Amino acid sequence: MRPVRSSFKTLFYGVCLVAVLYNCKTKDVDSLTPFTYTFKGIDDVKLPEVTATAPAAVSVTASSVNTTTTAAAVSAGLTTMSATGPVPAAVTKASDDVSKVVPDAKAAEITAAFTPDVVNTLATTGTLPASLQADVNAIANNPALAAYMPTFTLPTVDGKAVGGRVGAAGSTPLVDAVSVNFSTLDGDACKAAAAEALAKALARLDAQKATQTDAVNARFAALQAPIQADATACKASVPATYAAYKVAAKQQLDQTLAALNSNKARLGGAYNILVVLTYVVYARTIAIFDTLQKADLAACDTTAAAKLAKAQAARDADLSKINNGYNTARAALEAARDKAIASCHNQGNGG
Repeated sequence: MRPVRSSFKTLFYGVCLVAVLYNCKTKDVDSLTPFTYTFKGIDDVKLPEVTATAPAAVSVTASSVNTTTTAAAVSAGLTTMSATGPVPAAVTKASDDVSKVVPDAKAAEITAAFTPDVVNTLATTGTLPASLQADVNAIANNPALAAYMPTFTLPTVDGKAVGGRVGAAGSTPLVDAVSVNFSTLDGDACKAAAAEALAKALARLDAQKATQTDAVNARFAALQAPIQADATACKASVPATYAAYKVAAKQQLDQTLAALNSNKARLGGAYNILVVLTYVVYARTIAIFDTLQKADLAACDTTAAAKLAKAQAARDADLSKINNGYNTARAALEAARDKAIASCHNQGNGG
């Protein structure tokens, strides 16, 4: 018969074995925490802010009609000449100067040709009968009488004189951003994460670029309507302005002729000579008004074209800034991509 102690030991070891076997039974493994890949230089790339460029100012100078001091002295002398006093020296000199160019007989012929109907037609249409116009041109263009003829200055836009034609406004070509093409990555999880990060970063850049571009184009569009409105108002005002000028010129003509008629006897042979000078100056003035009216109308459009061109230049400068910023950010993304791929060997799973 075995001793009791031996049986007890056997039972104890059996219980320990069962416990060991129980603890070695297969158990479920808790889920692993997903690995998060980080790529410095990709997530934080953004476009720089663009400060709006103000369009450059357009410089405009108005047209003008210029009367010489010599002509002004003659006009003042005629209107102030009294019935008893001496003939003003400026009037006498003018009579002498014109008589050297226009014979007495021709002066009488021209004076008679300026009938009330002819003068009215000149005032309303700016035209004279062909033969009379030829005589007026010959006298007005004679260098000996230049001191008595009115002159004019054309309007200017940005320092350039404007005639009757409008040049097309130029535009600075835009600088378009080149589309971004990232290389295809293989199936490595880290590289796939890098590709996704790049795609998201590029999408953010595209959205920022679109927002900035829309703002620039909106600013340009907002400038267009006022520029056109100003040009329309400018052109609408020109005809009325010159109609008023022509009325004033006709009043001056009538006053001068009245002064000559009231002193006809005192002037004698100088009367027709001075009447011719008065009509020629008036005809030349009307011709100048017609020239300047066309030039001023053209200047309205030229000014608008210059303003639009400068607004376009400001717009294009801002769009260029946006594109340059976009391309710089794109280059940074490309550099970050290369670093990201290289760093994949050190993030969780090798490539």
